[in-house]
Amino acid sequence: NGILLDDKINDKEEIVPPRPVFCEELDLLGFDKYWNYPKIKEPLLWAIGRRYYNKGVLVAEAKGGNIYESPELVIKHKLSLEPINLKLLLKKNEDALFIIENEAMDFVEYVHKKYKDKVDYFAVAFSGGKDSQVVLDIVSRVLAPDDYMVIFTDTTMEIPFTYENVKKTEKTYKTAYPELKFYTARPPKDALEFWEQFGPPSMVQRWCCSVCKTAPFANFIRDIHEESDEAKAVQPKILVFEGVRADESDKRSKYKRITHRVKQTK
Repeated sequence: NGILLDDKINDKEEIVPPRPVFCEELDLLGFDKYWNYPKIKEPLLWAIGRRYYNKGVLVAEAKGGNIYESPELVIKHKLSLEPINLKLLLKKNEDALFIIENEAMDFVEYVHKKYKDKVDYFAVAFSGGKDSQVVLDIVSRVLAPDDYMVIFTDTTMEIPFTYENVKKTEKTYKTAYPELKFYTARPPKDALEFWEQFGPPSMVQRWCCSVCKTAPFANFIRDIHEESDEAKAVQPKILVFEGVRADESDKRSKYKRITHRVKQTK
């Protein structure tokens, strides 16, 4: 019940990358009324959008629903789910992952060589999520620990699992690389205070990322720069390694791999 990575798939065979589905999602949507499955940490099946697949077969679809109403579940197969064999999944994709990882590491090395004399700092923007976890892993395997820093921007709206993962990651990496600087940046106020000031963030009023992520990150770098012995009276230049998946949105699919002056604050 896994997926295979392949760069030789033609346009007709290509699909939207599926995401793993865990028991918490199934419980939340009410699948426990129809299916039997263990309450474990491993994923149980796959989903593309709101369609759920088991061993390559469409087994259910969620339709409608909102924050106040449960969705309609269209159950196509009654199932007793077993956890996905992650070790086998990794083994089956070992060659493909090796190529992807090494291409990414070559890119990080190229970027570092190109910009090391043009910027003041290199940093990994760490959110505690899977994308930034991968980026941190790649960068840490290429750059020396004193060549970059890791910055977790705490929006104060994170779920407990995020904080748990950040703490675990910091401990793991600082144990392996004692010279690595692992920082936490925070906005000047808690998120709920900003909600009272600006109203809840929405598609129309998108203040959250700028106020709770970008500005605290930039301000933190500025503070570090001002405290350094080599501080200059100009805005510090920083190159940030950030994990962004092209399949998250049409807008993100158009992002260039290297972009200048993105989300800069004054």
